[in-house]
Amino acid sequence: MKLLKLTKEEQLREEAVTAAQKLFKQYGLHKTTMEDIAKAMGRGKSTLYYYYKSKDEIFEDVVKKEIDELFKKTQSAIDKVVSAEDKLKTYFSVSLKTIKNKVNLYKIVRGELVENLLQINLLLRKFNTQEIHVVKEILLLGVNNKEFNATLRNDIDLLAYSAVSVFRSLMVDLTIEDKFPNWDKRLNIIINLLINGIKT
Repeated sequence: MKLLKLTKEEQLREEAVTAAQKLFKQYGLHKTTMEDIAKAMGRGKSTLYYYYKSKDEIFEDVVKKEIDELFKKTQSAIDKVVSAEDKLKTYFSVSLKTIKNKVNLYKIVRGELVENLLQINLLLRKFNTQEIHVVKEILLLGVNNKEFNATLRNDIDLLAYSAVSVFRSLMVDLTIEDKFPNWDKRLNIIINLLINGIKT
C-alpha cells in the first residue's frame, strides 16, 4: 500500500501537534507556551505562528488527534470480537482505559479544560455523538441477533445515550473521588450489570 506524502504544511502541523501533545500532557495547557512548542519542534516561533494563530488552535488539533486515535483503537478492538455482548464489553472497557491514557482528552472529559474554549466544547459534543452512535450500532446488532431484549428497539436512542452518559459520569466520579483504587481494572463488574439488564 502506497503511503500518501504529506505536504510541507501538513508535515509542520503534524510536528506541532506531536510536540504540543507531549508538552500539554507533561505541563498542562495553561503552562505550555507557543515558544515551548516551537522549541520542542526545533523551529522558530515565527514558523509556528505562520501555521497556528494561537495555542488554543493547536490544542484543538491535539484533541482531534486523540479522539481519532481513541476511535481507531476501540474500533479495532470491537472488530476482533463477534457477539454484540462482547462488542459492548470491549467498547466500554477499551474506550475508558484509552481515555485515561489520552491525558488532554481525559482532562476535557473531566471538565477541567472546557471553560472559555468554545471549539473544545463543540469537539466534546461531536465526540459524545460518535460514542453514542457506536453504542447504538452494537445495541441494534444485539437486538437483531436476539442477544438483547427485542423491546429495546423502540428506545435504542435513549438506551445508547444513557449507557454512554452513565459510563462517562462514573469515570469522572471515580477518578475525582478516588474511593476505589484500580477501578478501571474492575470495569467488568459495571459492564456486566448493564448487559444483564438488556439481555433477552
